[in-house]
Amino acid sequence: MRAKEVFVLGAALATGVLQGEEPVNIPSSKKSFHLFLLMGQSNMSGGVGLAVGDTQPVPRALKMRYAKEGEEPKWAPGAHPLHPRRPNKKNRFGPGLPFAEAYLNDNPGVVVGLVPMAWGGRSIEQLGKGSGIYSDAIRHAKAAMQAGTLKGVLWHQGESDTVEQTRTDAYEKRLHRLIEDVRKDLGNPQLPFIVGNLAEFYGTGKDHKAPDRVARITRIKGILRSLPGKVPHTGFVESTGCSPAARAKVHFDRKSCLIMGKRYAEVYAGMFAKP
Repeated sequence: MRAKEVFVLGAALATGVLQGEEPVNIPSSKKSFHLFLLMGQSNMSGGVGLAVGDTQPVPRALKMRYAKEGEEPKWAPGAHPLHPRRPNKKNRFGPGLPFAEAYLNDNPGVVVGLVPMAWGGRSIEQLGKGSGIYSDAIRHAKAAMQAGTLKGVLWHQGESDTVEQTRTDAYEKRLHRLIEDVRKDLGNPQLPFIVGNLAEFYGTGKDHKAPDRVARITRIKGILRSLPGKVPHTGFVESTGCSPAARAKVHFDRKSCLIMGKRYAEVYAGMFAKP
């Protein structure tokens, strides 16, 4: 990227810059700063520990730090952890930055800005409009859009909605409504929204392998898989070939987070590929 196309964000206080840490650069043109909102629960925020080097920034990737209501969100270098809002969950590796790296390989002339707003253990109702988590996501996305262009939403969630039949029964309607709400609140009725499937191994662990639970898991997977055929401008990421991080068999391991991040990028690119 040419030097004239970027400026030091630390010198532009009006855009919500990071102070006291490593300077970060964003393009002077919003068109060259591609933003992605990360939503969902723990398989988006990350369910596996960090390895050596994970805290090193990814070139041309930034993350928006979480800010409380009334505070100004600030940009930081794109490094793990992305979602450090809970003190005991700071050492988590997820698919967000692997997605950014794959996306940057396909788009060498841009900078990626991630807006990480996933929260572990939450049902879709707890993440939808009317919840504090949803309000935070919209607030941070709008703050990010002051400097860049929102290109899409990455969603990975559904495990918590397999716990009870009533949640599973309502899931499809709530997912479609959430997509509609996000697009309306962010001013883009065609905003790409990509969902990842629940892990293949989810439903084989001792805590969630009862027949009725497996049936609900299978149903949620089907709802996610069918989304592109029902809601325009959506994509679906399959989880085949991924492996668990622990015996509980809920979260993706590190290798699988890398796989899923790359697949999100591939699906996104495919949504815009010419026939």
